[in-house]
Amino acid sequence: MISTTDQDCIHERADRRMEPFYWILTFEVMTFVLALGAGLVIGPLYWAYRYQSWAFLLLILLVPGFWLIRFSVRYLRSAIRKNRLLSRYRLCRDRIEYRIYHHPDPEVSEGTIPLDRVERIYVSYYVAPYHYAYRKSKFNEHQPMYHILPMINVVYREETDRRVLGVPFFEYFDAEQWLKELQSRDIPIWATAVMPNALPKEEQLPQLEDESNSRPFPFHHHLQKELEQLVREIEHGRPGQAASAEGPPQQEAGARHPAGIKRFKPQWTTPIIFALLFAFVYVFLKIAFKGSIASDGVGICFAVSLVGGIIYLFLAKRLTYWVPLRYALLLFFGWALIGAMMPETDTGTGEEYYVSTLTAAIFAAFAIWPVFGILYWIRRKRRGRS
Repeated sequence: MISTTDQDCIHERADRRMEPFYWILTFEVMTFVLALGAGLVIGPLYWAYRYQSWAFLLLILLVPGFWLIRFSVRYLRSAIRKNRLLSRYRLCRDRIEYRIYHHPDPEVSEGTIPLDRVERIYVSYYVAPYHYAYRKSKFNEHQPMYHILPMINVVYREETDRRVLGVPFFEYFDAEQWLKELQSRDIPIWATAVMPNALPKEEQLPQLEDESNSRPFPFHHHLQKELEQLVREIEHGRPGQAASAEGPPQQEAGARHPAGIKRFKPQWTTPIIFALLFAFVYVFLKIAFKGSIASDGVGICFAVSLVGGIIYLFLAKRLTYWVPLRYALLLFFGWALIGAMMPETDTGTGEEYYVSTLTAAIFAAFAIWPVFGILYWIRRKRRGRS
């Protein structure tokens, strides 16, 4: 347990809070989302009560409205919890104290490890996703997708069990302070090529104690260079291991960057779907202008746009928030541009049908999000089972 006195504390490592600018920006965005959700709930109910007949079609917006309210409230609650409850690790003169919050779960782990129960220290790396909001940075500074940072793994005895406590660090200097103090207590320090935090708890200790993964670490002063060199030697010394210690991070970086780029690249089905949607609005505007169909085309345009969106989401290889947003933007501006270029939409029936088309596109932009949520949940469940 973290004690209240700092008299015997040598070094403390704590999680970072979000920078004030991004903290305020988060509240502004979530307040807007909450207000939008409330508008999608209150607005349709008011219009349905006042105009009844056709306005009952607007009640479908209640679904995305309630979803946005639920999302904004839950997100703000988790953000406040994460920014307020920070994991802390303290190295004291005779013990190690820790309190770990397992976000987003409410679970908390805390305890005290006497230094006389520490058997060995393993120094390793861990992959830290880079969040620019938690670090001061310049406006045009390059933002990496992740950092490879040091971690100190404390192997200690607890009654009859042997456990591992992982202490992640943001800076090499802070980890050096811990290592210097632990080294002065004659605690053995080893370096390992294993990333224990990526393994189940029951596999961490066997992997660390495997001599093919770890070696004694004669730490001196420059942790970053010394650890990198020793881990590279461990990787080269593994039987059948041709890659160096830098191999996995580089391969992972090479695999992630194209994936992040491909997220914004449309699939081959995208031009086909939008070509059919644009052809639909062009043809039906012509038909409405001739008087063959009614000038109120909200219903059919909304149905066609929603069906197209469902197919578009279903065929997407990777579901992200960009997919439904891209569909809604391309649909609205595509239909708006087509109608603006047609002379039939200047006055009369064609103009009325054009307004109905844009209205349906706006409704579809909101209605597509519940479909996205359902498909995303289904795919996530399937990945969990596999």
